[in-house]
Amino acid sequence: MRRGLALMFAAIVGFALMAPVGDAAEQRRGRERLNMYTALVNAEQLGQLTEQGFDINAERADGTNLKVDLVLTNQQRAKLAQQGIRTKLTRVKGGQTVQQFAAAQAENGFDVWRSWDEPGGFSDQMYEIARENPQIAKLVNIGTTIQGREMLALKITQGARGQRDGSRPAVLYSATQHAREWIAAEVDRRLMNYLVDGWRANDREIRNLLKETELWFVPVANPDGYQYTFDTDRLWRKNLRDNNGDGEITVGDGIDLNRNYPNHFKYDEEGSSSIPSSETYRGTGPVSEPETEALKGLLDRIGFEFQVNYHSVGEWLLYAEGWQIGTPTADDPIYFALSGNLDEPAIDDFHPGLSSDVLYVTNGETTDYAHSTTGALAWTPELGDGCPDEDCGFVFPDDEEAVQQEFERILPFSLSVAKSADDPENPDSVLGIETKPFYLESDDPYKEGIPGANFKFEYSYGDPQPVQVLAKRSLGNVTLKYSINGGSVQSAPTSEWEGGERYKPADVYYHELRGEVTGTEPGDSVEVWFEGGGESSESFTYEAVSETAS
Repeated sequence: MRRGLALMFAAIVGFALMAPVGDAAEQRRGRERLNMYTALVNAEQLGQLTEQGFDINAERADGTNLKVDLVLTNQQRAKLAQQGIRTKLTRVKGGQTVQQFAAAQAENGFDVWRSWDEPGGFSDQMYEIARENPQIAKLVNIGTTIQGREMLALKITQGARGQRDGSRPAVLYSATQHAREWIAAEVDRRLMNYLVDGWRANDREIRNLLKETELWFVPVANPDGYQYTFDTDRLWRKNLRDNNGDGEITVGDGIDLNRNYPNHFKYDEEGSSSIPSSETYRGTGPVSEPETEALKGLLDRIGFEFQVNYHSVGEWLLYAEGWQIGTPTADDPIYFALSGNLDEPAIDDFHPGLSSDVLYVTNGETTDYAHSTTGALAWTPELGDGCPDEDCGFVFPDDEEAVQQEFERILPFSLSVAKSADDPENPDSVLGIETKPFYLESDDPYKEGIPGANFKFEYSYGDPQPVQVLAKRSLGNVTLKYSINGGSVQSAPTSEWEGGERYKPADVYYHELRGEVTGTEPGDSVEVWFEGGGESSESFTYEAVSETAS
């Protein structure tokens, strides 16, 4: 049923024209209204955009240049023009700008979208689920936002209120750290209701799942910002921190909550920004924001096996690590099994892979923190925009059929994560991919050449020669085995790699082990493999070319 909320969206587009001439604050907000633009830039200009903290939504090749999508104010657009970067308003359905498209959706109230505050909105619905389903649902207030809204999390499991939090294998489904990404909140909400409805309908699979696992939902991790996108500016991304302390929320305020976590906080200016006006502004320090503190506190307290942190827009399925390129975790075999790759993705038409390689680098980011600090393997699904033949940016259409289609598209992956929580090292993959005890190289061909995913080599130039393997921790002690020129099998111990000067991969279920081959001469052929826990790895062979002292 349509609701009358959000009629103000129709006014957003022409807001500056309606403001009284003398009302400076209203006119300023009009000048600062966000909209989406497209620009054609070269590599140097793209670097400038990143350094200056502009909100780059997407980039794609266009001949020798790059076409980028940007969210800008009129003032920011003028600044780019002074730098020689021309921008064009992004046009979507019917030739409308993104703000015009949003206003047209809101003109008569929404069919699908719900704000946080409105009667029947997200807050009310979470209270209602808990009230009507006490046998499986428990509502927890995990914190309070800057503006005083509750940060709500819902636990769904059999006997939810009598079962100690975190006592069963647990998964966190969170969404909408970025306020404008409405489809993320809605997909999270629908998954929550799908499980509750399935339980009530006596669905055997769902009932068994909720007997064995506890599934947590935070569909709106940025309630202030989310409400602001309904009330004031549809394209707002950050929380509502008043950065300059002037008592108003305008462009230049707010913190990017997905850059406010401790891991690699302030690592560089590419993965987050020190510029307050930037849409990736990380804040004055790690966990400076109450919203971050609330979600981090939940991650720390429960000890989740997995987290799925929904975002939009882009059809990517991203996983750790994101702070630098070519940096897989030791648990990459589990990520690959549950995610697939570009050739065979776990979600139709999505591009899975390392966050830093598939999309862009980030630091102070949620899922990197979840994995490396709390032990929760974590994904960022970047959902589609609901406009397969056009670019609708962040304004997913207010269309029940399109929204349900997006939910159903991601549902098998979302459930596979839940089904894998009781045995994460042997995940229940929708692709049928099984993890192995040992890896000398990744099963994902897209990771060929990444050092952290491939340990085979053809030639050795030293003795002793270090060799390494990725092994399940559950195997226990692992022994290096090798044979020189087909001779007797020799054994050597292995130990866990302690990491390099700057980096040690997150390693919850797998770890990287190293041993040393000794006693070779130039020209020797050496076969290497590993054994442990009653399992044996595949082998590889290298040639000893020269020795250290030669």
